[in-house]
Amino acid sequence: MKLSKTNILYITVVCFFLSCTNSSHSNKSKEYVKNDSIHSLYLKAKNTIFSKEERLGFLDKAQRFSEQLLDTTSLLNIYSLKNAIYSDPKLPDSTLFYAKSMLNLAINKQDTSKIAKAYFKIAKYYNSKSKYDSAYYYYNFSKEKYLSMNDSSQVGKKLMAMARILLDDDDYYESETTSVEALKYLSPIKDKKYIASTYHNLSMSSRKQLDNDKALEQINVALKLAQSPRDRNLYINSKALTLREKKEYNKAIRLYDSILRNISISKNKKEYARVIDNLAYTQWLSNNSLDVEYKLIEALNIRKSKNDVQGLIASHSHLMKYYTKKNTEKAIEHAKSLYILTVEQNNIKDRLDALTYLRNLSSIQGSKVYSDLYIKIKDSITKARDIAKNKYAIIRYDSTKDREETLRLEAQLSKSDLLKSKYQIQKLVLAILVLIVSSIGIFINRYRKHQAKIALIKERHTTEKRISKKLHDEVGNDIFYLATQLQQDPGFTTNPDKLKILKGFDSVYHKVRDISRDHTVETGEEYGDEVLSLLNSYGSQTTKVITNTLDADFWSSVSAYKKGELYWVLKELLTNMKKHSKASFVSVQFLKEKQHLVVTYVDNGIGINDKHLISKNGLRNVENRMKDIKGTITFESEPKQGFKAKIVFTS
Repeated sequence: MKLSKTNILYITVVCFFLSCTNSSHSNKSKEYVKNDSIHSLYLKAKNTIFSKEERLGFLDKAQRFSEQLLDTTSLLNIYSLKNAIYSDPKLPDSTLFYAKSMLNLAINKQDTSKIAKAYFKIAKYYNSKSKYDSAYYYYNFSKEKYLSMNDSSQVGKKLMAMARILLDDDDYYESETTSVEALKYLSPIKDKKYIASTYHNLSMSSRKQLDNDKALEQINVALKLAQSPRDRNLYINSKALTLREKKEYNKAIRLYDSILRNISISKNKKEYARVIDNLAYTQWLSNNSLDVEYKLIEALNIRKSKNDVQGLIASHSHLMKYYTKKNTEKAIEHAKSLYILTVEQNNIKDRLDALTYLRNLSSIQGSKVYSDLYIKIKDSITKARDIAKNKYAIIRYDSTKDREETLRLEAQLSKSDLLKSKYQIQKLVLAILVLIVSSIGIFINRYRKHQAKIALIKERHTTEKRISKKLHDEVGNDIFYLATQLQQDPGFTTNPDKLKILKGFDSVYHKVRDISRDHTVETGEEYGDEVLSLLNSYGSQTTKVITNTLDADFWSSVSAYKKGELYWVLKELLTNMKKHSKASFVSVQFLKEKQHLVVTYVDNGIGINDKHLISKNGLRNVENRMKDIKGTITFESEPKQGFKAKIVFTS
């Protein structure tokens, strides 16, 4: 059969179309197969039945496919899993690389959840390397991202980690404040494990501040909430340490024995070493004649094999003290090992401990060297602690380039200023003079108003005292007199109805007396005791009120009228808490920042959901009192999220 030219052309076009269709279908099939491979490879990599090397191989292949298809979602998951696998100390340390790769990709994709997770992974890496400044920095970034997502649970977890870093750096006030804030965000239902850890942080802080009774209360809360045998053993160990500090050695020994009965040596040698070391040392403290050397050495050897640096510090410290009266050479050997480790870890407390023993055990010449070193380090502690208090409060940025740019602009400005005419300079000088004169006038005016306000406040205090005195001296005495007269009538006391009247008189008399007492505040040297007494009066079996320890001269620079106003503000906040909040935990912290006094009030009550309700609850007077002393008070509260108030005024 002969084909026409038209038929040949038609067949050619159809074949070409079918070829293109098949090619397109083939490409789509390949893409589908790759996507399916990425998912299946990722699932294989998550499966722990494969070795870590095999799992990383699956992820490498999945990563190549994801990069070819520009599949950023899969890449984020791959980077996250690679980061987790590389955290194994036996593998090459690529943890930080994949955490930062994840961060960069998440930022490009504007995926807030993944950004927060990446910051957390970076923080964990630095924490594991004892780079606590960097760890705190990235934990804070992670917390802020989760805060923007309203993920309270994750915010609380990050705050808990930050509180632990502050605790390890001996910044107890900030650590406790951060822990209390973490408790506000953590869910009592979902986050029991992290609430327990937070109370453990608080307990360690109390123990380090020698408040062992409070430490025991807090660790008992952690024990009730412990979610795993490992956590429970950790908290029991911490409780035993607190009992040891209280010299209740037998109780501590029983706790260590209970841990040993429930711990698997083969599965957790690091934990086993900690328990036998603490047990042996506690037994020796209870009876110095006991031979516990083999247990202490066993713990030391396990810790060496596990490269447990913090554990080694404890072992060398215990052995140093154990050998002091038994073998001077060995005591010196362990003291030197302890000193070297504490220098590497920047552990000042144990380093001073090591120097004390080296100074006492060494020869005269060596003793002088160690004594000089001890004094030098001791003198630097105060300065180091002052720095530590600030280094986590400010997020530092590298501003070198900004400073160079600023200097360059200032140089250009100076050159330009030299070219200005004499007339412009005169105008500038005149403007400055006008500004100075105006500023002086404003200052004088404000000073007069301020003095008038002080006089008004003092007059108010005087009036309040006068009225309360009149109530007590006149009304109270008259009521007392009438009640006494009624009691002298024999028939009156036997009549039930008349007895009610007598009890009413007695109740009114006590109310008048209380009003009189309420308007008398000691604002002199005993003001600190007055405030402490106020806080204690609001504590009960159901409500715990805590505060920080202040220096003896803390209140000396605060004027009497401001002390009085602050007292009434605190009383109003605590009264509001007692009436409305149902709080079980209240923290009132006092701090001086330059020329300002900062008071932070936090409770874990039911909270308030708008400012109108705050006013209704009687806190409007608080705002007015703060305005009178040119201070500020800010409230933070959400339903079921507790209540926070921050007071700031110049001292």
